[in-house]
Amino acid sequence: MLLTRVLMTSATLLRGVLPDPLRGAVPCPRRLGTCPGGLHIDVHGIGGPGTETAAERLEEMLLEQPGVDRAEVNGRLGNVFVGCDPDKVDQAKLMAIVAELDEQEERAHHTPIRLAEEHVRATIRLAAGVTGIGLAFGGRAARLPRLTPAVPALLHLADSTPILRAELDRLLGCRATNALFTSATMITQTLTLRPVGLVANALVSAGHYVEARACRQAWELLEERLAHQAGAYRHIKTMARPRPCHRPHGPIERYADVASPAAAGGYAVTRFATRSTQRALAILISVTPTVAAVGRDAFACAVSRALGRRGSIVFESETLRHMDRVDTVILDADTITTGSWTIDRLVSLSSGLDTDELYARFCSLIDFADPSGTRTGEDAVVEPVVDLDKHLPAEAPEWRARGLLPIGVTREGRLVAVAGLAPEIDPMAEAVVDTAKAATTVMLAGDDEGLARRLAIERLVPGGPELGDAVVELQSEGHCVVVVSRGSCQGLVQADIGVGVMDRSGTVPWDAHVAGDLSGAHLLLSCLPRAVRVSRDGVRLGAAAAVVGGLLAVAGPEATSLHRGQLVSAGASVMAVALGEWAGRSAGRVPIPSLADTTPRNATSATDVLTRPHP
Repeated sequence: MLLTRVLMTSATLLRGVLPDPLRGAVPCPRRLGTCPGGLHIDVHGIGGPGTETAAERLEEMLLEQPGVDRAEVNGRLGNVFVGCDPDKVDQAKLMAIVAELDEQEERAHHTPIRLAEEHVRATIRLAAGVTGIGLAFGGRAARLPRLTPAVPALLHLADSTPILRAELDRLLGCRATNALFTSATMITQTLTLRPVGLVANALVSAGHYVEARACRQAWELLEERLAHQAGAYRHIKTMARPRPCHRPHGPIERYADVASPAAAGGYAVTRFATRSTQRALAILISVTPTVAAVGRDAFACAVSRALGRRGSIVFESETLRHMDRVDTVILDADTITTGSWTIDRLVSLSSGLDTDELYARFCSLIDFADPSGTRTGEDAVVEPVVDLDKHLPAEAPEWRARGLLPIGVTREGRLVAVAGLAPEIDPMAEAVVDTAKAATTVMLAGDDEGLARRLAIERLVPGGPELGDAVVELQSEGHCVVVVSRGSCQGLVQADIGVGVMDRSGTVPWDAHVAGDLSGAHLLLSCLPRAVRVSRDGVRLGAAAAVVGGLLAVAGPEATSLHRGQLVSAGASVMAVALGEWAGRSAGRVPIPSLADTTPRNATSATDVLTRPHP
């Protein structure tokens, strides 16, 4: 039993990092595990795009089994949640039902999100790195043969060349490419019996381990809540189209475009001029642009942990490594409004009524959740105004521009006042919008020009299902896009960083890369300019290390030139990890913004203005 479980886990972990062409060669075991509230059983086809009918049938058949009270397919997680007491159901029967129906569907091409497995992978990576350091020291003590340092140096160069890395990501997938370079570099560095570089790699692996553990803990807390919320797991994955072009280069990629050819050229020139392989390799190692990326990685790890402390969950941590490339933020209108309405303008048509009386009358009669109907009070009727130009000819153009809904109060058959209602802005929305504007260009998704005007957002893009098309168009123009939305699955899955905002019912935006409340979105947006600064600082540190390492490579004795180059590169990498970690922790300490009062002052009664506490 233990051996079977180990083999199944190993096969699952291996499949998770293999590219699509090789994934089919590895067995795909179907696992059953316990979780809060019941069981989860792996599905390999059902839950993918277009499998709604098969998912409904599977849920119906599972619900017919004794002891099962919930059955919900989740395509993003790649499993079906079965709400039950695990000890009181026939688990073999449940597995047989899932296997029978799931095998009739085509296998999904996406890798499901499993944060517990990511934690296991990070643990293996850290353990392998520490073991490599020990083996390197042991090999030196035993005077074993060494692999030439040129092999890991060339691997670092390939990994740091943006054009090559982008093509490998496209062909193999980002996860598989990361695993390929990480494993190959770790193995070859161990075989060179030079532990200096392995120490820096071990620090990076430690950061990934802590990040994965924090994500797993956040997921376990979410599982506890989902266990008590019927329908919370149910989700069919949204189809994601391939990105139309490579992401725009950030500070690190622009530097690497110059430094990578310079490293190769420096190696060739030094090798030809000095006839020394040691000095040439020292130049190659020193100039290869690895330092800045290490700092960016440490920053992203710290931000991921900070998001977890805010109650957000990071489904795909790799997307946080793109923060320094973001130049466009799209805020979906459904995210920054509450779904209710508020009084934005208030005009009296009768001299006998003051603002306090009007405001009180409107508040007592209007249904702010659905103000389109007619409501009758003791001596007044509140209903939408059909001909606004007739009653308010001067104000009508501005009201239409702001997207206001005119509601009138009629007394004894005569219109005595008109209120302009606007969608109510979430109290935290202003802080989110201001933070996004401070970071980059901001657009509003939806057709509410009035809301855009109130928030001083100049550009509108289509919302809803069409938001995905808008994101693709922006990406084809060379932009890196963040989408903040509650309900646009197409926009979230297509974005470079999709930030899903949970609604008040706690519905999880499963297609997002990061999911949480608006405070989590505010934290991530506040980290965008910091990410750019971290990358620029990393570039400066890497350039300084290249100059110092290059000088030491040619200035000292030839026998120790390689060691000096490796020492400078490793030292700069360690410093970059420290700086990135420190910057990420500082970014994560950004306080939750105070809730703004979104009621317009000109629509507020004098009593409310005097009694409301002001910031």
